Amino acid sequence: MGAKQGVFLRESTGLVKEAGFWDAVSINIANMSIGAALGTAGFTLAALPTVVGVNFVYASLIAFLLSIPQVIVYSLLTTLIPRTGGDYVWLTRAFGPRAAWLINGLVMAFVIQALAYYALIAIAGVFQLESILPILGVAASFSTWDMIATAIAFFAVIVLANILGTKYGFRLMTALTTISMIGLIIAIAIMFLTPRSTAIAAINNLLPSGYTYSSLTSSYKGPEATLSGIFMVIPFFALYVYPWLMAGPAIASEIRGRNAIKYNVPVAALITMVMATIGFEAMYYSLGFNFVTAALSNPNVNGLVSGNVNFWTIAMALSNNYALKWFIGVSSVAWYLAILAYGAIVIVRYWFALAFDRVWPSLFAYLSPRFGTPIYAHLFDLVVTSALITVTGLFYGTFTALYGTEVGPLTYLAFVGIAAVIIALRKNHELSGGVKAALIAAGILQFLVFIYLDYEFLATHRFGAATGSPTA
Repeated sequence: MGAKQGVFLRESTGLVKEAGFWDAVSINIANMSIGAALGTAGFTLAALPTVVGVNFVYASLIAFLLSIPQVIVYSLLTTLIPRTGGDYVWLTRAFGPRAAWLINGLVMAFVIQALAYYALIAIAGVFQLESILPILGVAASFSTWDMIATAIAFFAVIVLANILGTKYGFRLMTALTTISMIGLIIAIAIMFLTPRSTAIAAINNLLPSGYTYSSLTSSYKGPEATLSGIFMVIPFFALYVYPWLMAGPAIASEIRGRNAIKYNVPVAALITMVMATIGFEAMYYSLGFNFVTAALSNPNVNGLVSGNVNFWTIAMALSNNYALKWFIGVSSVAWYLAILAYGAIVIVRYWFALAFDRVWPSLFAYLSPRFGTPIYAHLFDLVVTSALITVTGLFYGTFTALYGTEVGPLTYLAFVGIAAVIIALRKNHELSGGVKAALIAAGILQFLVFIYLDYEFLATHRFGAATGSPTA
């Protein structure tokens, strides 16, 4: 790979500026997976050794506070170095060719985890579809192979849109994210506005045989929040939500407008924090902390073994309007599709950047003359992700099995913090004193946060306990 003054050579990629401000914000929101986190929180509770004092509202706020250094780092570096591949490029700029083996290993760890996550999300999306159909009066059941085929079909359509044109991929992702956000807002409003007595009656109709609102509510014994309970689910947010804001930076060279490049990360992070936190609070407000904790942690109720109670099905059950039921149901599935849509865009940008630095074969940086898209990279993505979807559907019973790869991406993000410090020191005369100080301080804090999360995963195995599966 070519290098000059310790920096990888990068000429024009050939990709054009197709993403506007809302596209850039939307791809980050999809990256942070609010809807999937709300929908699968019950799998987390069911896998924990105890749910006493586990409060998702407080955990969400603390997890967001821990992500603030990363928001600062990504906002500043995206503005300073807006390149395809985002944080991968920052790492190569900071560490230079001599550390290429380290950076390439870290980015591959990130890519492997990302592909595993997309496969899991595709399967979970089909499971969510299967969960909402009975509420809508549609009798449907998916076998394992039905689930795998549907999940692959979801992803294949998304990849096809990206092959036909980058703008189609962006528009599809943005449309799915927007629909998902509207559905989330409606679901939250319904939970806050429905009287408790009405909500209880609706939930009793949703619960599987043998369970009632009263029996579940009385089965939880404990406080609404404890420090240990709150910190027990911070890894859940680390897996799903707040660290995953690199999608906008990864397509920075394709974003139109300086403000869109500068502000897409903080705007998306704030929207995500507000919506995720209020989403969990809406459930607690509507049905009570005791019921929500007991119901979502019970495999016979939350869908792990039977039942189909989650954030989205609760909102559908509380809605008296059939059209709203349909829209909420569709938007709940759209969340999973939005995640796949952002993934089909972003993972290919990393491969594109690796090919540009001659780490990967140049074929991955080839742009189709007809469509102007990295067609071979997209096709490779489709093949690999389809294989992982098949493996996930057939052999993996829990999220835990795939999240054994999580330590790699967390270490990758820790090194991005170090890269921020190096870049700030190297650009000493190009940055104002305030920007330089902010980048150094935020970079150090980001490194410490992700080292802490690495410790949580390796020493306490909370990441293994903090995830569950829709496929069990």
